[in-house]
Amino acid sequence: MQTDISFRNLSLNTHLPSVTIFQRNHLNNSTRCIAWKVITHCQHKWSHPFRIETSYSYRLCDSHGNYSTARNLSLEKLPHHDEHGLLITRDTNIISVRKTTDNKYTGIQLLKNNRVIANNALSNDFHTSFQLTDTFYIAADLRTSQGMLIHPINMNMSLTGFDIHDKTRIDITMTGGQPGAESSPLTFQISAI
Repeated sequence: MQTDISFRNLSLNTHLPSVTIFQRNHLNNSTRCIAWKVITHCQHKWSHPFRIETSYSYRLCDSHGNYSTARNLSLEKLPHHDEHGLLITRDTNIISVRKTTDNKYTGIQLLKNNRVIANNALSNDFHTSFQLTDTFYIAADLRTSQGMLIHPINMNMSLTGFDIHDKTRIDITMTGGQPGAESSPLTFQISAI
């Protein structure tokens, strides 16, 4: 299943602020977020369509910057022993991963639509966990790029959450930010279909 998103810029901000979409997948660390999608240079009255798949995948990385191929995270087939020596388990909406053999992999990345949405270190000594959620967040001008960590100091009052559970289409409209003394903050209106 997937959710089609239509982002529309009705802001009068002449600086064309970028818009960042992300999730909070890291347990006990809601400030550690990765910019999953960044929309840049979307002109006034322009739209930017994209799709969010409901499924997740993952890939492994080593200390040299190499990555394995992405593998689907089939929630129905958990617990699962991966051929790379991982044990993947699930407890409600939390996925836990632990190395069961010595291998070169030092980290794991959680992917959605083949883009990084979260990452953590891997170890034989502890479980690495991710929270799977249907809630996404959108904010303007977070000064980051796609796939990079969002610095908590850049979070601002434009932050708005939206849920994709059982929704086939969501329209997001950015308003505010007009120039001059009458300026209002950038805000997002979310409507689901």
